[in-house]
Amino acid sequence: MRLGRIGRPAHVLELGCGSGRDSRALASAGHAVLAIDFAPRAIALAREATPKGLPIAYRTGEALGTLEATPTGSVDAVFANLFYMSQPDRAVDRILGEVRRVLAPGGVHLFAVRSVSDPHARRGRPFGPDVRIGRPHAGPYRYYRRATLDAMTRRGFVRERAELTRSRHLWRVCDRRADVPLRPPP
Repeated sequence: MRLGRIGRPAHVLELGCGSGRDSRALASAGHAVLAIDFAPRAIALAREATPKGLPIAYRTGEALGTLEATPTGSVDAVFANLFYMSQPDRAVDRILGEVRRVLAPGGVHLFAVRSVSDPHARRGRPFGPDVRIGRPHAGPYRYYRRATLDAMTRRGFVRERAELTRSRHLWRVCDRRADVPLRPPP
């Protein structure tokens, strides 16, 4: 996933950075990255693998708390690769509200999630609509349909792109912050 639509070096907040592969790619492309992950071991691995001089700040923390502590309109892009699948629906709703709040006018929300076409989407036991628990995942794991993606864009964002890479069963999505006043939901 690229940030080319921003057209300048961007301030990027990465949710669920894991071992930092995407953080390093973003920083190598000239973007300043704040990369967070809940797992201290993941952050340690990311720091070890990152060459000196790349503009990345790694932090251990949870997404919602980090977003709530981030000033309004201070981020050009929020990047979340394979992050939302392990989040409960209520958390995703709150996270998306905070993502919209922290994005600067015209900022982008780039994320990737697994499709229901993924063979893993039929393993384990059902835990809810398109949610499985057990092999290969220890906790509940959501797989996405187009309608589920569209629901994520419902308030405060405009969908620029949603592409399904069928060979990898991966949705890649780019939503742009809609710069109109938000109204309370009906």
